[in-house]
Amino acid sequence: MPTDFSRNLLLTPGPITTAKATKEAMLVDLSPNAEEVVGMTATARRYLLEIANGTGTHECVPLQGSATYACEALFHACIAPGAKVLVVVNGFYGLRLGEILEAIGRRVVKLEKKLLPLPTGAEVGAALDADPEITHVAICHVETGTGVLNKIDEIAAAARARGKQMFVDTVASFGAFALDVAALDIEAVAISPNKCMEGLPGIGFAIIRKDSLLAAEGKSPSISLDLYKQWSFMESTKGQWRFTPPTHVLAAFAHALERHRDEGGREARLEKYRRNWKRLVDAMRQNGFRTMLPDDVSAPIVTTWLDPADPAYNFPAFYEAMRRRGFTIFPGRLTASGTFRIGCMGDISPEDMAAVARAVADSMDELGVKNRGPAADRDVAAR
Repeated sequence: MPTDFSRNLLLTPGPITTAKATKEAMLVDLSPNAEEVVGMTATARRYLLEIANGTGTHECVPLQGSATYACEALFHACIAPGAKVLVVVNGFYGLRLGEILEAIGRRVVKLEKKLLPLPTGAEVGAALDADPEITHVAICHVETGTGVLNKIDEIAAAARARGKQMFVDTVASFGAFALDVAALDIEAVAISPNKCMEGLPGIGFAIIRKDSLLAAEGKSPSISLDLYKQWSFMESTKGQWRFTPPTHVLAAFAHALERHRDEGGREARLEKYRRNWKRLVDAMRQNGFRTMLPDDVSAPIVTTWLDPADPAYNFPAFYEAMRRRGFTIFPGRLTASGTFRIGCMGDISPEDMAAVARAVADSMDELGVKNRGPAADRDVAAR
């Protein structure tokens, strides 16, 4: 029998389960140059700057594509060819930042860390002191490959004290976790609409300091990833896009922004996810499962669980058992093999998370998994 996707909860690190009304906002066909599209774009740009406290210091520029497109566009705009960037790597998405930078001809120095302990400002400062050629620091705020929450405040302080520029991948964190680009003097951040903002994939947003954006004129070798041209075109046409925007996705995001504001903004969104996370974690631990990370370094938007040691367990069978019960989960990333992940973001409730925990227990029973704890020799910090 085919899976009934109408009742499926998407419990991945993004995209996420979206509200019915957010999806329904896509049911209207709009011209790319329609007044409604221009208005939705302007509202999104203003609101994202408000959340980041960048209204007076930064600009928000949307791009067609995923947030990875925004990362690459920002690197073209902010970092000169041949420049050297310190990339803090303690997960899959730190690795991806380095991959993008190397692909576009920037030199990369990696501060490679195990999952724990978290990278510190002192370590970043020492790496910068050791190599004066480094001009930028790049880091991922929340590594959804594991769920680790990096301390960007102290790392930004270390970069600022040495006159270095700071880039933060806030793809998974923006809209729930605190970020003050003005106070931290962050040059640029990349944003996704389909994580904590609870929109849909198809647009990436770049927040960039105004002086850096103006200085980027003529620097990008790309036509479609040229932030300066995208911004200047929008400014000169009173908000129109250079190329055809994903109008349906933008309409859904406009609705998601209204929900975000009406629900109480960033703080309320984070508290909702904390409630979801706690309900899931408490129930799963009572069933013998063990989280990969301790609670004090975990971002409550995704939980990473160590695979059960029981020989009856295998992830593909577990995944299918969960999917038949109406829940889609994710395997661990390469940096956290032997794990599975359950997202806590989206239009879901603590009651939903309790149902998820029951489905996990039922799926394990179906597979014949009796020992749900991990192997005794699993050492998270050494990974």
